[in-house]
Amino acid sequence: MADEPIREEQLKRNLATKEVYHFVDSEKGIDQICREVFKRSDKVVHYPIGFNGGPKYSKVKQFIYEGFGNQLPVGVSKSSSRGLGFTKVLKPLIEFIEASFPTDTIRIIKTGESAFSADRKTLTLSESDLIKLHEVFQHNLDIQKQDREVLASEELHNLFPDAVDSAEREYVKNSISTALSTWKQSLDEFSNTDKEAIKELFEKLMLADGFISPESLLKTKETIDEQYIDDVIADYEKLMQQKTETENLEKKWQGFLKKHSWIFSYIFSFPIILHEDEAYVGGKGISNKNGKVTDFLVKNNLTNNVAFIEIKTHKTDLVKKGAAYRGNDVFSMSSDLSGGISQVLNQRDNFQKQFAIHKMNSEDKGFETFNSKCVVLMGSISDLSDKELGSFELFRSNSKDVEILTFDELLARFNNLKELMMGKVN
Repeated sequence: MADEPIREEQLKRNLATKEVYHFVDSEKGIDQICREVFKRSDKVVHYPIGFNGGPKYSKVKQFIYEGFGNQLPVGVSKSSSRGLGFTKVLKPLIEFIEASFPTDTIRIIKTGESAFSADRKTLTLSESDLIKLHEVFQHNLDIQKQDREVLASEELHNLFPDAVDSAEREYVKNSISTALSTWKQSLDEFSNTDKEAIKELFEKLMLADGFISPESLLKTKETIDEQYIDDVIADYEKLMQQKTETENLEKKWQGFLKKHSWIFSYIFSFPIILHEDEAYVGGKGISNKNGKVTDFLVKNNLTNNVAFIEIKTHKTDLVKKGAAYRGNDVFSMSSDLSGGISQVLNQRDNFQKQFAIHKMNSEDKGFETFNSKCVVLMGSISDLSDKELGSFELFRSNSKDVEILTFDELLARFNNLKELMMGKVN
């Protein structure tokens, strides 16, 4: 009776330091080393074998695995009969390595950093990086498989429309993660179409029960909020960089506050909504002239009590520049500041006198006036000398009916809000 053909891995040498295995195929005449298992360290060496014997690759002669115990990582062949080395999924990877480098050893480690040796002879891959590579190449393989299947179904459908349905392309798992893994973290890489698609996808997923955990959703919201406040601060600081006082600058500040009307809640420290910008508050005579307009009319979202805000710019003087009013440490307030205070008080007075008419003529009747608060936003503390600051603070602290806030103080509040959102406030 003829001997049965042999196709198996055999232990050839059992040494003190390691076990040496050969792959034997009697029909093809193969008898060559395929594996070494070390006894004194968690290390295994594989020698990839070609289908008809000899080396499997032209340059890479061995794979070294360290720290895996009795297991091996994803993406590598565990069977000598299949040649060892990388599986079909990672074939493009080994082909690129052999075409580009003189690498003869691939070392795969359980933990640590991936790196090439100085001479590029040895490539070290961590398990985590190998898993990422495997996911990318598996994804591409899945896409290629689907492309072939769709092409076959379409062509057969054209030949046999009654017997073969035309296939519909389906989403290939990990497509999004694979695409994002190649993203260089620059928004310039995305087209407007990309951004709109991401936005629509996120909105749909937000509506799906259980897709995002409350913790993840909260973290996402925190990230978005931090980015938003960063953008607001950047735009605010850009306006603060303008060095000269102009009428256009005041319009820019009005536009900024209208766009980010939530800032009013931060000014008043209670929930505020913008009721009207450039609101008519009364004051017209019989000739229909001399009407009063406030920069912003806002209201408390809980009590409906309105408030009046008059704004200038960050370059508007707070005190009269030049010589002190008395001695060298008493300064008068600027005409802009005193005028702004008088203006906002006059607006409130006119509004309260004609409140019944305003409410009767307004489509939105949900507002009240109970000794309404007045705010003047103007100037910058940083433009004052120490002595000027003293006079300004004395004046401001005795301003009972009008709160005076400067632009750089408001910026400081934004930065405090940012630190609070990022958990940096103790």
